[in-house]
Amino acid sequence: MRQNYRSSNRYSSSSSRSNRFGRRRFKPRFKVKDAFDAKYPRNYDIKADKVRVISSDGKNLGVMSLEEGIKIANEQEMDLVLTVPQAKPPVCKVVNWESFKYHIQKIEKERKKKGKALKIKEIKFSPKIADGDLERKLDNIKKFFKKGHQVKVTIMRRRRVTNEQLSSFQEKVLTLLREYSNILNVQNKGRNIYILLKAKENAKAEDTKNSIEKDAN
Repeated sequence: MRQNYRSSNRYSSSSSRSNRFGRRRFKPRFKVKDAFDAKYPRNYDIKADKVRVISSDGKNLGVMSLEEGIKIANEQEMDLVLTVPQAKPPVCKVVNWESFKYHIQKIEKERKKKGKALKIKEIKFSPKIADGDLERKLDNIKKFFKKGHQVKVTIMRRRRVTNEQLSSFQEKVLTLLREYSNILNVQNKGRNIYILLKAKENAKAEDTKNSIEKDAN
């Protein structure tokens, strides 16, 4: 009987939660903290014996033990959060956790938005483009400006286009573009002309004003 008992356990499913001694095979799963909690530890997650405590209204309460800091936060029904870990001693602040988290995440979101790589969109022209197609491409440039992009205009020199025609068309395009864009750079490379543009600030303001007036009506 004993041999059969061992044999049956030896070939038992490996997915069983406990082994033949009645012990659990796997450790219980703990809740994984998100990146924000790891970056801004609070209360007893702070790994320091002494901390400098800043009150909720910004006053420096001085250096004290972690226990004392947590006690002050608890008395106000708030949390003690580590804000400057590299300081000696580390700086902690008494905060409302939900408000603090919302405020910090909002700042980080704005920072990421501003730090995004600038996109440059390209629009190509030919000196023999029809007037209707030219207007359509100029409208596309305005749309790119509204989205915050810069635009590179490429004037391509096709066959049977003289230098005079190319120069005349370039001046025509630049005149049209100057109404709502700043010319950052103009380069002649090979057979093409490259013009780098960005939107004028007053043009953006005018578009915003027109949009508001349209919504009001």
